[in-house]
This record gives sequence, C-alpha cells and structure tokens, in this order.
Amino acid sequence: MQYFLDFEFDPKQKRLFKNSHEIPLTPTQGRLLVLLIESREKVLSKEDILDHVWQGRVVSEQVVFQNISQLRAVISDAAIKTFPKRGYQWQLKITSQAKTSDVEVTSQSTIHNYSQRFILSCVFTALFVIGLVSSYWLWPHQDNNLYVQTNTHQRILLVPFSPRFEGHLTSQTNQLNDTLSASYAALGEQHSSAQALFNSPYIEHQKLLGATSNKLLLSGFIYSKEVSNTPMYLLEYRLQSHLRHWQGYIYAPSVSELKDQLHSNIDRLLKSDYFQVHSDTFTTAELEKLYSQSPDNLDILKHLVERLLDEYNHNVASAHIEQMISLSEQQNHPLYKAYSQWLKGQLLMALNQYAQSKQHLEHASALMDDANFNALNSEISKSLSDVVAHEQDFSLIQKHLYKSASQARLANRPVQEIRAYTLLSIKAFKLKLEKEQYDYLYQAKTLLADHQLDGSHYMLIFYHFALFAKDLEQKQHYYLKVLEQPITPENYWVYFSVSEQLANLYLEQNEPDLAIKLAENIDEPARRDMLFAQIYHQMGRIDVAKQHAQSSFNTARMQHIDWVGLAMAVKLLELNAQLNEDTDSLIYRHYIRDTASPRWQQARRDKLIKLGVINNPYEQNKSKI
Repeated sequence: MQYFLDFEFDPKQKRLFKNSHEIPLTPTQGRLLVLLIESREKVLSKEDILDHVWQGRVVSEQVVFQNISQLRAVISDAAIKTFPKRGYQWQLKITSQAKTSDVEVTSQSTIHNYSQRFILSCVFTALFVIGLVSSYWLWPHQDNNLYVQTNTHQRILLVPFSPRFEGHLTSQTNQLNDTLSASYAALGEQHSSAQALFNSPYIEHQKLLGATSNKLLLSGFIYSKEVSNTPMYLLEYRLQSHLRHWQGYIYAPSVSELKDQLHSNIDRLLKSDYFQVHSDTFTTAELEKLYSQSPDNLDILKHLVERLLDEYNHNVASAHIEQMISLSEQQNHPLYKAYSQWLKGQLLMALNQYAQSKQHLEHASALMDDANFNALNSEISKSLSDVVAHEQDFSLIQKHLYKSASQARLANRPVQEIRAYTLLSIKAFKLKLEKEQYDYLYQAKTLLADHQLDGSHYMLIFYHFALFAKDLEQKQHYYLKVLEQPITPENYWVYFSVSEQLANLYLEQNEPDLAIKLAENIDEPARRDMLFAQIYHQMGRIDVAKQHAQSSFNTARMQHIDWVGLAMAVKLLELNAQLNEDTDSLIYRHYIRDTASPRWQQARRDKLIKLGVINNPYEQNKSKI
C-alpha cells in the first residue's frame, strides 16, 4: 500500500481509498496514478504518459490533460504539478505506512500486527484459491443445459440473433448464430431472446449475469434490405452491460461480412474502457479516443454525437453531425443518412430553432421510410411531437405520437409504443386536458400488462399517476408503488425524484425519520448526500445539512454529475448566507459560472443574483452614475 495525505492507494489493484472509503477511479485514471507515483522523481512528458497509459492507442494530448485534471479533482490540486512545455510531476510525499499517533508503538505490538497481517494474508489467499476453484466448477461447461461454452472469450455472452419476422431469413440467422457461437459463449434460446433483451435490457442482464457482472450480453436482429437496388442484409446489434449499452447498424451483402464487421466493432470496443467507467460522463473521453482511432466508423460517431448533445456541447456536436451526414452519403448507409438528419433536428430543437428543426426531422422521417426501419422512425416521430409541442396544438402532438405508436407496433417494439402513449398523457397534462391525460396513461398501463413486461416499466406510469393525483393520500400511494418496482439505470431518475418528493411529504407530516430512511436507501453517494442535505436543511439542522451538501458537491464534481453539483453549489451558498459565513463561496460561484448552461442560469436568474453568482445590472448601472 502507498499512503499520502488521507489517501491509501493499492497500485496492484489500482484502488484508491480515503478514510477507509473507496474513491472510484476509471481504469485509465488508475494506470495514470500508478505511473505518476512510480515516476515521481522526474517530470513526465505528455509523450511518456501516452506511451505508458494508453500503450500505443491513438489519442489526443487533450485526453492527458483531462485525466490529470480529474485526478487533481479527486486528490488535490497540489498533487500534480504542471511544468509548462515539459510535462507533469507528482508532488505529494509517499509513505509505505499509514499515519500513526505520537505514542510510540512497542516492538511487541508491531510483531503482533505483522502476525495478524500474515494470518489475514494466508486466510485471504486461501479464500482466493477456493474462489478460483469454485468459479471453475460453477462456471457453465459444455454439458450445462444453460450455456454452450465454445471458446475462452469470457466477456461476452451471446443471446441468439433473431430475424425480423418469424420464419424469415431462417438459414441466414442460423448461419450468423453458428459463426458467432464459435467466438462467444452462447445462451440457449429457451432462456432468453433478442426481443427480451431489447424490451428490458438491464433486467435481462441482471437475470442472466447478476447485478454487477462485468460481462456483456450480445444480441440483435437481422433484416433483408435493398440498397441502391442491391440486395443487402442489415444487422441491428446491441451490447449490454450492467451500466450502459452500445447499439449499432451494419449493412453487408453476405452473412459472413456481417459477422466480420461485427467482430471488428466489438474488438475495438473491448480494447477501450467504454464499458468499464462507472460514470457516463467519463464515456465522452472514451468515445473521443475511439473516434480518433476510427474516424470513419458511423456507429462510433453516432454514440459520440449523442453524448455531446447530452452534455450540451452543441458546437462540437454540430461539427460531428455534419461529418456524419457526409460519411453516411459516402458509405451509402441509408439508415445513418436518416439518423444524422434526426440528430441535426435534435440539435436545432435544443437551440430553440423549431422551424429548422422540423424541416430536418421531416427529412429524417422520409429517409427512414426509404430505409424501411420503423423502430427508429418511431423515435423520430416522438421528436416531431416535441417540436410542435411549443405551438400548444394538441391535435398536432396527437398526429405525431399516434404515428410513433403505430410505427413501434409495426416494428414489434412494445416499449416504444407504450412510451408514445405515456408521452401523449404527459403532454395532455401540460395542456390541462384532464380526460386525455388519464385515457392515454391507462392505455400505456394496459399495453404493459398485455405484453407482460417486467415491473421496471411500471415505474414511470405510477410516477405520473402520482403527479396527476388530487389528494396527498393518493399521491403517497403511487409514490410508494414506484419505490416497489425494480430499479435500472434507465429509471433511476424516477426512483430518485420520487424519493425526493416523498421525503418532502414526510417532513410536512412531521415524520423526519421516514424521510431520512428514504435517503439512506439511495445507493449513489452524490444523490444520497444531496437528499440528506435537503432533508436536514428543512429540519433546520444547518450544520449537518452543510456537511452533506459539501460531500455531495465534491462527489458530483469528481464524477462530473453536473446537475447535482450545480444544485449543491446553490444549496451551499444558501446555507452560508443563513450561517453568515463565506467559506468557499467563491469556489461555489465560480463552479456555477463555469458549469451551468445559459438556459440553466436564466431560469434561476433572480436567485443567482441574490446569491452573488450573477451581478445585478441595476446595481452596476447605479454605481456608474
């Protein structure tokens, strides 16, 4: 073990602890920290770091700076010093023992400690060996009914690909599954299917592999298409982990070429940390690395653009969208021709350019019609409903969402169909159309039952029943129904939002213990401390609220969870004002200015002026007089 400040670092396992609590590091950050500490006697150039940490992979020098900055945020700004035009060097003193008290430790107790460590080492070694042996015997072999083990590539489990229609492309589907099962462990069709994985990806992954397995599920659908009057196959594939997924689209004239392109895409992904990083924010750097290595890969470009749009990085997203439009034309990829126009429509909508957005979305829908791919056209129709929603004409909204539901049904995507009716309900609620809001929500609930989908899909339905409720008893009933459903990364925001609102109800009912219990059940540290800060603030326990707000703020910054960091920066400024303190207020104000989007700041303008984040223009003008 290596010790510095309040940290303990295990260089072999690349695990970092602070005060006995593990600080999550990405694999890249772990490798970088090992290199910095091991080479702390010299200044490391960017080339040295790229060679040792990325090991020959083509990445930009900006990636080095990003990871250095992330380590500084986790440990201390003083931990790594920048030497302009030379590189970086570790600055903190490293010891091989943790800090001890000033009381001298006797040699007898030292011997006792070493004896304990030796015994514990032996015990852990024995348990490790037993675990390896058990894993060998418990891992399915060829005579197991569930799995067919065909090679040593253990990270991927193949759920057989399916044709679009039953009985269609049977020989081609069998050929594809046979060739893929030579590379990946294969799952029997009686245990799962492509349809099940696409309906409930996280629940299916948990059911087959466990809640935290780092293995991936692979499946998808094969279609026959015509591209420029040439018969082609289209492969829609999905790689699913317990944290996130990857979905792509491959055209090829033969099953063999489909398989080769799929292998190439998967191998490229497995060499990256895309599926390993814990926070979605860190996937941006991984996608940028993948893009720098394969700038002509449309699957990578799609994921990168979507990530940039999620981060409101509109300028960079716009440049990549234009490249995607050009590449899809060069490669004659019908589906991505439509997809790139869809992304451009989403970008313009985010910039409030509704007329232009509508043009690109309608163009995307026409191109997707040509590509004959209803599953994605259903999503384009949802985007069109969002564009016309600002006109507050419910008949236009209905037109696009009815079309979305119909397209989803034709594509046999029940989850997308249900979401279309859920959106109809939400948009009716916003326009104060009470009958329609309930009619469409009950329609969505009925479809869930008809398709026998798992409970995770009911969470959003119950959440909206709670929002529509006219009395507190009914609202609380549906909130509790939400908390009973299975949690996935897709619906975690609903789970947290309901926990937050239910905690407020409990506080209004003078039941703080129930509110605190809700916060204790949140397993994500930044959000858990955020909820604690809100609860204790309402209870008047300002000092305790501030401790939790600071913890949430720091964790959110380290993990780049900006919406939590911004909420807690505002909360900390409010708490400082109540305590008549100014501790770190400058840091909170700078964080808000540097992180928040103009739209976010505008929506909170009055509060931010009051907290000193935004200067009051009236006061500025008055001072000039």
